[in-house]
Amino acid sequence: MPSMKGLIALLPIGLLVLTTACSDAPPDKQWYKPNSDYTTAEFERDRVACTPKGTNAVDEPCLLDRGWLPLSGDIGQAVKAPQMPRPRGGKY
Repeated sequence: MPSMKGLIALLPIGLLVLTTACSDAPPDKQWYKPNSDYTTAEFERDRVACTPKGTNAVDEPCLLDRGWLPLSGDIGQAVKAPQMPRPRGGKY
């Protein structure tokens, strides 16, 4: 049978697990630009430009307007990447 000190030591760990599991905060999104090469610095510049002063929330429509798309595993919320036009008359 575990001692009382052992149970008390496990209490903070249990609280941390419960707090993390019950959190309503959405996970951070990852963003990418389809069909282009980009750097972390370019994304950071656009992220800062799309973050209103005094908040930590990113204005998602602003990032979308700048060509960034969210990388999401949720099919219902995924945004389709623009398709490249198919060549006309000729070999692929």
